[in-house]
Amino acid sequence: MTRIGAALDLRFGKNTLQFLDFLHSNGFDHIEIKKDNDHVYGEVKPAELERTLSEYNLTISYHAPHREFNIASVNEKVRMSCVSQIIEMGEYLQEVGSGWVNIHVGHVPGAYHETVIAKAEENRTRSLDEIAAAYETLDTGLYVENDSFEKNIIKFGLQPEQVRDILNRYPGFGATFDIGHAHHSDIPPVRFTELLGNRINAVHLHDNNGVFDDHLALGKGSLDLSKGFVKELDNCMSGCNGHCSTYVFEMKTLPDFISSKEYFASL
Repeated sequence: MTRIGAALDLRFGKNTLQFLDFLHSNGFDHIEIKKDNDHVYGEVKPAELERTLSEYNLTISYHAPHREFNIASVNEKVRMSCVSQIIEMGEYLQEVGSGWVNIHVGHVPGAYHETVIAKAEENRTRSLDEIAAAYETLDTGLYVENDSFEKNIIKFGLQPEQVRDILNRYPGFGATFDIGHAHHSDIPPVRFTELLGNRINAVHLHDNNGVFDDHLALGKGSLDLSKGFVKELDNCMSGCNGHCSTYVFEMKTLPDFISSKEYFASL
């Protein structure tokens, strides 16, 4: 079975329940909530969210904040807050009864002194250790997403080898493969499937022209998304999420979700 979902974004001006209505009305069956949205519109009570997901037959994931958020921060108060928020998201989804939390694993400016970079990497590992220990007590999944290239910024989850090493250290974690990030970062997507294999539990889909991380609708950039590669992704995900492949569209407008769903179905 394949589930097609979309990510709730602050651009849309919708709360979680309104976005769920949009997804259900347009034939989607997974929602990813970017946590920033809850800070503006409020968090849905777990029982109400569980009931609505069941009524609409949707599955759920949460995306930890990305901007203003860094589990590798050398500011200990910031680092601890980020870890705490990721754990709280897992506990919330435990109450909802299903789902996973998607995270990025931190960054540091490349211009900083090597001592600072080493400290950031050390803090990244400390944070992941703490998150892993907490998630061992939860049924909620924890997925590491590959980052997108950003000039003069060291990102600890950019390369597939980095993600693989994290997954090897934390066997309870899975991976969200963001194919748009790989394309923008000039990393052949096949390197992720080769190195991560069935540790890929979900896929983020969006397009770009290889210059900026534009999050365009599928078919509007230069991403070469073939039917054969989608089959390869399905094979990677065949043993997870109840043997269900989950593709999550991450775009900037609601119409882009509709056109991308049609494009993906045509492959």
